[in-house]
Amino acid sequence: MPTTCVFQLDRLNPVYNSGEYISGRILLRTDKVKRVNAVYVTLEGEAKVQWSMSGKSETANYSGHQQYLHSRTNVFDNTLFRAGVHVYVLTLRIPPDCPSTCKGPYGYIAYTISLTIDKPWGFDEVFRKPIIVVQTLDLNYNAEFSLPVKDENLKYLCHWPCISGPICSTLTLPASGFTPLQEVPFRLEVDNQSPHYDIIGVEVSIKQHFVFLSRKPVKRNFYSKTLVKELISDRTLRLSKRQYESSICVPIDTPRSTLNPNYIVFLHYTLQVKLKTGYFHYDTDLSVPIIVGTISLQHLRDSVHTQQPVRRTPTPERQRLIERVTPRPPTVEEDSAGEADPATDEPHRVIEDDEPPSYDSCLPPSFSFATLAGSQQTLGSNAAVVLQRIHLPKFPGFSTLIGTAPAHGMEDSGLDMHMYRSYGSLNTDHTGRSLDTFGSLCGPLSEHVEEQEQEAEENLDVTAQVHRPIQRATVSEVNDVLQDEHLF
Repeated sequence: MPTTCVFQLDRLNPVYNSGEYISGRILLRTDKVKRVNAVYVTLEGEAKVQWSMSGKSETANYSGHQQYLHSRTNVFDNTLFRAGVHVYVLTLRIPPDCPSTCKGPYGYIAYTISLTIDKPWGFDEVFRKPIIVVQTLDLNYNAEFSLPVKDENLKYLCHWPCISGPICSTLTLPASGFTPLQEVPFRLEVDNQSPHYDIIGVEVSIKQHFVFLSRKPVKRNFYSKTLVKELISDRTLRLSKRQYESSICVPIDTPRSTLNPNYIVFLHYTLQVKLKTGYFHYDTDLSVPIIVGTISLQHLRDSVHTQQPVRRTPTPERQRLIERVTPRPPTVEEDSAGEADPATDEPHRVIEDDEPPSYDSCLPPSFSFATLAGSQQTLGSNAAVVLQRIHLPKFPGFSTLIGTAPAHGMEDSGLDMHMYRSYGSLNTDHTGRSLDTFGSLCGPLSEHVEEQEQEAEENLDVTAQVHRPIQRATVSEVNDVLQDEHLF
């Protein structure tokens, strides 16, 4: 049986902040006696970069290494290591200046806990357990993170002699420091002075940028990727102005920004906005830097979510469906018009009657509207869709409870759901209501109503007592008549 090692840490998900302690234990099982120099536990944190570039005649290799943490603790110093199960208790501390764990295409920053069996000959036996370290960054300690940031751009479409008017755009953020699961609000002002072209949409994204530094030889390499992207389909027409105000959420698994430029793996973020002009023109780019920390700013903590929000970019057809499904709320003018005097409102009515009738409500629904109108989940959009709920009266005669499971708040009412769901069922009167549970469902009854209900029950009992013997006598008479006929 080979040697096995199990790391049992105090957390199921090994994620630790810088400056915290790592607690746990290591279970080492061996099947035979081993001759060793020592058995020790190490906590390491390092950064490595490596890539290669091929030319016409040769290939250049670039690499770099940087050590952030290395602590070693001997747990066995003798020469003969006995067979069996060995348990070692851990208490390790992460320094507060360790950078966060991250990984890119040309390098990484990683932390590991390892147990090594140092043998006098042969290869050492090493067992590793990776952990994730997040460097704490409180955005409130630096005043620069709470200051607004701004970027401006001026672009001309085409060239002389067909040059058009300028497109002026300004991107503004209220602050530059944010945390994962926090909304990044932005405001975009666009002044389109082009007489020929419209801006067909705006694309907003959060970019992650890596900078890898090689030491042998010294060279930098860059890599960028998009973490999240959203599209705003609102147009900015030619010779017009428009202001966009929206927000975009930072993903939950975003590593914090690196502030030390001496690290060989440097990480930073930007908020990028593209103005879609179309017609084979280059898009206008605006970009502002943002800092991702671990503790949000005090005045922006209301925009932090507890889980990653799910958003869907609405298409123009979906937006039209939402407008058709969403009921139009009554306005104040309509309410005041309904309360006005008919005599004083007569001229206004004559003007309304003279207008041509609208046939929009008579148009047949499209296929997409008929398939999507019944589901609110398929009509997701950034705008809040408020639908009026139908409030049915609390009268037991309506089939409001369709399922067989007990309704919320009615478990102790003594009401059988199978009897309640049907109209005119057993143990109920002709309205479908149960007399013994009607009071518990609809509130206390008045004395007059209770007396009427009691009289109705007594009349029903008396009627049943009167008719039952009559029915029995009628059956006996019929039997006697049949016997007499048989005798004759």
